[in-house]
Amino acid sequence: MKRILCFGDSNTWGHNPIDCSQLERRWTVILQEMLPDCEIIQDGRCGRATKFDVPDMPETNGLITFRERYLQGENEFDMIIIMLGTNDLLNHFDCPVEETANTLRTYVKECHAKFGKDRPQILLVSPILVRDYVTKNPIFKDQYDMSAVIKSKSFAQNISAVAQQEGVHFLDASKAAMASSIDGVHMDSAEHEKLAIAIAAKIKSILF
Repeated sequence: MKRILCFGDSNTWGHNPIDCSQLERRWTVILQEMLPDCEIIQDGRCGRATKFDVPDMPETNGLITFRERYLQGENEFDMIIIMLGTNDLLNHFDCPVEETANTLRTYVKECHAKFGKDRPQILLVSPILVRDYVTKNPIFKDQYDMSAVIKSKSFAQNISAVAQQEGVHFLDASKAAMASSIDGVHMDSAEHEKLAIAIAAKIKSILF
């Protein structure tokens, strides 16, 4: 059985844009149904950024968590999927997309160093776009502004460049799914299913 790690933020955890609960039909759950011969390991965390500590939200520094959980000790994966970047766009950080992409490069390089010749396949997934609804949502309007909406459109170009340069795989989530009009950041169940279909097809093209 092939083991696939899915490392991401609230859109991997399955944040429900309606009430902030965890969706039952999230893309990792659907992916497991679509790939019964694989073990899908979900590690999604609300607020997780590529390398920043989100204020008042512990364990959101993705790079520290990734190192502690997966680059120390014995871990075996056939594939590691990383989908991060949206929380780098929080007003508190105002992180350039190029910096986010280069942090993802660090993930790749450290994976290669850790696993050596037996290293797993790595799939970098650029996040769905932040939509302008985020500036009207009462929960997120003070956390994201229009610059986040604009910058999210550059995720795919920058992250795909890193994937190509580092010899790993890439998928643009925004071509498969979109954020809800409720909060402009998170997917509903229907969009999770669309993303799962796209990722499953990508996995099959790489591992099978």
